[in-house]
Amino acid sequence: PIAEVTKKPETIEKNLPSIEKPKAPSTIQQTTTKLNMRSKQLIKTVEVDASSFRVDLYDNGQIDGDTISVFYNGKLMVSRQRLSTEPISINITLDSSKEENELVMFAENLGTIPPNTALMIVTVAGKRYEVNISSSEQTSGTVRFKLNNAAIR
Repeated sequence: PIAEVTKKPETIEKNLPSIEKPKAPSTIQQTTTKLNMRSKQLIKTVEVDASSFRVDLYDNGQIDGDTISVFYNGKLMVSRQRLSTEPISINITLDSSKEENELVMFAENLGTIPPNTALMIVTVAGKRYEVNISSSEQTSGTVRFKLNNAAIR
């Protein structure tokens, strides 16, 4: 006769990397609502020679824990990211139906040294533009982009 052997399954523990959960719609809605409650402070209007370009955001000065969200034409592009020596990079395509396109830096916090400051580097068609942008709990730093019509002729 064959004897039955019952064996409990082994428990295997693995250290799996943590996966960041997607931002809940309520979190996005809260940030959008707060954005609409703050005034926008126009820092600069940048004329660009191409409709697509890259924006890199760095902490400007001492790394002090500044956290930002970034909106482009009202759409959340970056949610609650900490500024550092490594760039937060965003690829931008201008909306041709608008004369000016708007990028808004929303301060999620002020870090340890208020206000929330960033160095924005715009790289477009081999050119580089630098903009110092700041945001507080009252204002959101805003940069507008406009296509240089002479460049596309």
